[in-house]
Amino acid sequence: MTDHRPVELDQETDNPDEQSNWTGLALVLGLLVILGFASPASLVIVLAIVVFVFLHELGHFMTARWTGMKATEFFIGFGPRVFSFKRGETTFGIKPILAGAYVRIIGMSNLEEVPLADEPRTYRQQSYPKRVLVASAGSAMHFIIAFVLFFISFGIVGLERADEWTITEPSANSAAEAVGLQAGDRLVSVDGESTATFNDLIAVVVPLAGETVVLVVERDDASLELTTTIGSREDPAGETVGFLGVGAVYEPVRDSAPAAVWRTAVEYPDRIWDSLNGIGQFAKNIGGFVDRVFTSPGAEVQEADGSRPLSVIGVVQIGSQLGGSVVWLLAMFNVFIGVFNLLPLLPLDGGHIAIATYERIRSRNGDRYVLDVTKLLPLTYAVFAFLVLFGLGAVWLDIANPITL
Repeated sequence: MTDHRPVELDQETDNPDEQSNWTGLALVLGLLVILGFASPASLVIVLAIVVFVFLHELGHFMTARWTGMKATEFFIGFGPRVFSFKRGETTFGIKPILAGAYVRIIGMSNLEEVPLADEPRTYRQQSYPKRVLVASAGSAMHFIIAFVLFFISFGIVGLERADEWTITEPSANSAAEAVGLQAGDRLVSVDGESTATFNDLIAVVVPLAGETVVLVVERDDASLELTTTIGSREDPAGETVGFLGVGAVYEPVRDSAPAAVWRTAVEYPDRIWDSLNGIGQFAKNIGGFVDRVFTSPGAEVQEADGSRPLSVIGVVQIGSQLGGSVVWLLAMFNVFIGVFNLLPLLPLDGGHIAIATYERIRSRNGDRYVLDVTKLLPLTYAVFAFLVLFGLGAVWLDIANPITL
């Protein structure tokens, strides 16, 4: 096996290890270029997720440095090392599977052997506030990222609203075309019935096949009353229903900067609750998830109704179809990862916080209690195995039965 040793960027060398590292880096970049040509939107989302993962680990790394802990590795990706360099006491690098990242802080538990000279700089020797700060920094970064993305979604990109819509170009030979409706018109009412949303319009028109009605239309700041006869068509059940012949176009609504900040702050607790509720619903219906995993590929239509967990592949699939709304999706993705990481289970960050808190509670009169982590190993292995199987199941579902919008 080739020994992929760290490469100093400021040295020129013909070391074959360096060549293999550069070859691996070129392969990763090549795959990203191919993805970019195949689906530019997917590439943007993949790179965004890589940045989120990097910032998560940067939170751990920076707080570890600020609190005097020793971090020996900072890698993006998993698998064999394809590129690395060393600065000071830390080796930085890239690995080919861009599905995560990690920072190695020495002495995260009492199981790790550390040189005596480094013991004062281990995670386990630090005070309770320092350990909690470092362990929670990754989730804190996700919450900060989500806040920024929600602000962008509200104040810059804008969000579509059900009551802010105009019509498309009318269908040929339809009632809408016959009365002269134009793309961009806003339908206010049909025979006095409000059509505030497009769904309201459908509900009003469906029972009016063959009926002559008065449409109230807004066009160029003017209000018009137009009379037409509603057409008809057959619905999937074979029933005759009313048909006007227009679709809906939604214009994003943008808040002012102060309003976007305020709206983000006010709604943020709800978004956190959404993630907690989603985790709880999944835990209660894990059997349904298992059933879906074993469903034959293509056997059922998977709709984006929030009832099925997504892997990174699913996030990319949906995000690449959303346009500007992808900013909202990525914001919710960060909230979920931040919340999930704080669950009090090893190997999640929340598990380290739980241990530090338990040790703090058990410590008395200046004598520090140290938990024997070996007692938690069976549970830790079980949680790790579950996360792996859950992740593989979510990946399989996103490949075999992708969600459709």
